[in-house]
Amino acid sequence: MLFSKPSKAIGVDIGSHSVKAVQMTKSGGRLRVEQVGFGAVDRNKINVDPIAAQAAAVRDALLRMNLPQSLLVGSLPGQNVVIRYPHLADMPANQIAEAVENEAGQNIPYELSEVYLDWSLLEKVADNGETTLRVLLVAAKHEVIESRVQIANAAQIQYTVLGVDSLALADAAESCDYLRTGESVALLNLGASTTSIHFMKGGLSNFIRDISWGGRELIQAIAKSRRCEFVEAEKVLTSASLLTPPPVPDRQAASEPAPGPFPPAPPSRGGGSLLDPFDDELGDFGGSQTAPPKPPVHSMGMGVGGGAPEEKDLREVLTSPLTRLVTEIRRSFDYYEQQLYEKPVERLILSGGVAQLPGLPEALGEELGLENVEVANPASSALILGQETAVAELRRRPAQFMVAIGLAARGAAEL
Repeated sequence: MLFSKPSKAIGVDIGSHSVKAVQMTKSGGRLRVEQVGFGAVDRNKINVDPIAAQAAAVRDALLRMNLPQSLLVGSLPGQNVVIRYPHLADMPANQIAEAVENEAGQNIPYELSEVYLDWSLLEKVADNGETTLRVLLVAAKHEVIESRVQIANAAQIQYTVLGVDSLALADAAESCDYLRTGESVALLNLGASTTSIHFMKGGLSNFIRDISWGGRELIQAIAKSRRCEFVEAEKVLTSASLLTPPPVPDRQAASEPAPGPFPPAPPSRGGGSLLDPFDDELGDFGGSQTAPPKPPVHSMGMGVGGGAPEEKDLREVLTSPLTRLVTEIRRSFDYYEQQLYEKPVERLILSGGVAQLPGLPEALGEELGLENVEVANPASSALILGQETAVAELRRRPAQFMVAIGLAARGAAEL
């Protein structure tokens, strides 16, 4: 039990690959990063006991932090949370909560008794002399909350607040002073197993989509091609560059223009929404799950005698999983800009481990027609940083800590 008000806030971002933790304080009206922690999730243990594996990584990430004097903010995976943006008729503040609950009954695909609800008033919208309230509505099923609580219990910690990782991106962008008045920006967080896209306009949350794609697809593609272990493939990925052209085998090929990082996206499927899930995205949410088509088999220089295959150029290996990512991002942009009639995205901010893949920002900018694509670097932002040794992990892998920073900033707002 805390006998005094917490003086620090800790954001704990639990991923399938690692746990990132950031401890913050307020200093002269600004946020100060006091301590940063990182804990890798044991890949062998997570297949046997995922709770124990993630709890161990949580303990590693929090090892050097002062927990008794801190407010802990945990993360909920965005793909397991329902987020809606209903418009309500203008009304007194004391009536909004009841109206939101009534609206949730029509917008949430679960019984209200099965979920925890939270909401926030985003803005008042005036249109043709009529004022409406635009609300951010969040619903998480009880079992989603319980799964996070089980990890916390196993790690012997207790959360004060739980936040959604995709929403934490917005808090991180604000605390790093990345948002501009009137600008339409997309925050893209590339995780190990899931990618989140958070569209914001004028500093306010506008639309969120989670994609069943993660950096693990790149690592698995390398491991399969190079016939190596996952850890070795991960090291290869961190040194990869999408802008390095493949070797030119002969003069004829040398006269041809070098191919772009990704081939053209496949044409959109007829019928349904732009965001209808692919078969392999349905998972536990219903529908038949069809195995993705197998890629064509190439000889790759195999001789008649069946010798060892030639090693593929790394860019060629990564083309298939990266094309899938680009296709999904395009679908999200098309839906946001065309179906929701929103202002075109002016800037894309990348975060997550894959965001630091050399050449990815340039490749995405080219494919999406965006001039402003940047990798988030909270270590060089408006945040105040503590002692060099305490924030070394943040400087080492800055883009990976955006969600944890957003969670910590959410907690710091309550200090």
